[in-house]
Amino acid sequence: MNTRTLSPEDYWRAVVSRKWLVISAILVSLSIAGAMCALMPKIYQSATKMWFEGAKIEESIVSGPNPAGMGYAPTLDDRVMEVRQFVMGRKTLGQIAGEFGLFGYEKERPDSAESENAVRAMRGSIKVEPTKDKLFITLSFSNEDPIIARDVTSRLSDLFIEETLKDRERGVEAAEDFLGLEMKHAKSELEAKEKIISEFKQLHLGELPQQIDANLRKLDRLQEDMRSQSEQSQSLASRLVQIDKSIKDYEETGEIGSDSSLGGTSKRHKDPRLGRIKELERRLVELSSTYKETYPDLVQVKEEIRKLKEMTSAQYRDLLPESDEVDEPIATKKPRRKAIDPYHADLLKQREDIVIELDGVKRRQAHISSEIAQYERRVEHTPEREQKLKTLERDYENLQKNYQSLLDKKLSAGMQKSLAQGRKGAKFSIVDPAYTPVVPVVPNIPIIMAAGLVLGCALGFGGAVGLELMGRGFRSAEEVEVTLGLPVIASIPLYESAFGGSMQTVRTLSGKSRTSSLLLSGSTQKGGEDPVAGSLTAITSRSKGQNGQLHSPTPGLELVSMWRPLSFVAEQYRVAATRLELMTGDRKSTAIVVTSAVMGEGKSSTALNLGYVLAKDLDRRTIVIDCDLKRPMQHIYAGVWQHPGLVEVLRGTKVVEDCIQRLGESGPWILPAGSVGDNPLALSKMHQLADLITDLKERFDYVIIDAPPVLPLADMQVLASMGDLLAYVVKASMTGRDIVQKALKAIGDTANVGIILNGLDAHTTPYYMQQAYYREAHHEQLK
Repeated sequence: MNTRTLSPEDYWRAVVSRKWLVISAILVSLSIAGAMCALMPKIYQSATKMWFEGAKIEESIVSGPNPAGMGYAPTLDDRVMEVRQFVMGRKTLGQIAGEFGLFGYEKERPDSAESENAVRAMRGSIKVEPTKDKLFITLSFSNEDPIIARDVTSRLSDLFIEETLKDRERGVEAAEDFLGLEMKHAKSELEAKEKIISEFKQLHLGELPQQIDANLRKLDRLQEDMRSQSEQSQSLASRLVQIDKSIKDYEETGEIGSDSSLGGTSKRHKDPRLGRIKELERRLVELSSTYKETYPDLVQVKEEIRKLKEMTSAQYRDLLPESDEVDEPIATKKPRRKAIDPYHADLLKQREDIVIELDGVKRRQAHISSEIAQYERRVEHTPEREQKLKTLERDYENLQKNYQSLLDKKLSAGMQKSLAQGRKGAKFSIVDPAYTPVVPVVPNIPIIMAAGLVLGCALGFGGAVGLELMGRGFRSAEEVEVTLGLPVIASIPLYESAFGGSMQTVRTLSGKSRTSSLLLSGSTQKGGEDPVAGSLTAITSRSKGQNGQLHSPTPGLELVSMWRPLSFVAEQYRVAATRLELMTGDRKSTAIVVTSAVMGEGKSSTALNLGYVLAKDLDRRTIVIDCDLKRPMQHIYAGVWQHPGLVEVLRGTKVVEDCIQRLGESGPWILPAGSVGDNPLALSKMHQLADLITDLKERFDYVIIDAPPVLPLADMQVLASMGDLLAYVVKASMTGRDIVQKALKAIGDTANVGIILNGLDAHTTPYYMQQAYYREAHHEQLK
């Protein structure tokens, strides 16, 4: 069943129509729930709340620090598991079951089947779980006797706390022994590592990382001394060259020349005093460019130059070695000892001192070079020694930390042992002791009654809606033909497929058109006036045409064949008109009665669209008569004036020619219902309607009669016999099958009956019957 076409009103109508079914289902479900609450055995549950504390000290004794550096702290789930393992243990359960005589436990035969079953029953009655706020642990026990439930819960909590204290004492003692051995081993390793570090430092003294700065400073000083000695060596070498040159110059300028080979006469050289002064002045210039004014050699040279300038050449010669004034023949000359020159001796002494000092400078340079090489080797080896020393120190620090940790744990173990012996450091404490339960937990009366109410509502409402859905109508033409055995003339989709919008939009636009038509049709009929007079006024106003007082009403959107002639809805109406024409056979004129089982199935719009298609597309003279005098709609859908109409013709106040109206230039003629009023037309007038239809068949090819529904009214039984064909409109997925069949039985002869399935939902319509497919095909034809 296609439930998409059901509106909330349909569901509510289905529930209201079967309200006793819904009420009965709810009452039965509540009764069953109440009986279950009364008959089920009562189970009481007692609970106690425990809080664990003082846990971090104990766990930190036997466990090292975590990566975050904090002591291990068990979570609440760990504590819950610890409590559950104890209370669910066979030993604990057997002890409790034996003390209270629960579930047939046998103390003398703990391994028997009865004892095993008792232990299993105990496990099923005990619950250990955290509270919702994750702060406490709840230990509960369920039993039929509330006193036993309370006592067993209290006993379980006491046993657990006692066993926890014993385990704690044993754990602390074992931890102390273990920590003692570990500390002894750690201490020996620590001492051995200290000895290795000390030997390493002694072996590599001077190459340790903390001495690198001192080595670098010493190396800088040695390099500075080396540069100083190099400068001093260069200076001494330069002085030695100067001394050697001075000696040579002095020896060349300070002696008396020998006899000339020409004429045997002797010549003297230039004044030796002046030569000596020039020599000293050259040396003074050299010394001044190298040393300061206070340098001893520089001072000595200046003093000697001053003395030589003060004395005469004769005085200077007197200072020279004595020589014979009279020339003696060479043969008669005797060798004589040469006198010592003090200046020359001084130069030689200075040269000797410079040579000795230069040799000392070279020895100091060699010593400094060796020291530099030694300190460079120390600096080069320092990174290697530093890496090795860091490794040794890191191992030492780890051993030291381990030893300190063991020491702290041993102190904590001693403190924990004291607290455990004094029963002041318990991990678990009772926050809320076990209580005597008053309200049973089984059965849970509120939940059972609520479940019964929900089940009753579900069964009641579901049954009502299910029965309603089972009575729903047809969804396809195949279902109609198989179920009713009648041919389906056409399958009309919903109008929204033709207008391309939602049905709410179509209804809104149709409502506006309908409102304007109602206002215009009723504007000439005031309260208390004669309906016939109002009709005359309307005709007079309509005859004025374009005088501006009143305008003709506009056809409603229900006339899809006019507003959307290319839509598939209009195409299906053309199919229906064609098949009806084929069903007429050789008749010159045919009366077609259009009806439905109940109102709201679209028979009036179907009758109007059939008449429009026959007149417009098939070029047949067609008239549509609105015979639904209880609910006339043709004047609204066709956009014509409601009166005068059929009522006036049957009453004899008007002739047909004055009442019929043409829908456009090529559309069908419309005979509206006329002034219906509050007094319906009597059935005695129906023979006049038959005569009218016979008369109209002489003038028109098709007379389409918009008849009232079959079931609510008695008019249809009379109108059915006036038509040659009967078009039976069925609203898809809405009109119940039993209602359709009941209406067909009321009609009687169904030999000339054809079914028009109206209002097919887009979800059940094939693609080739949808507007998009038809629009694409039409575009292809236009191309």
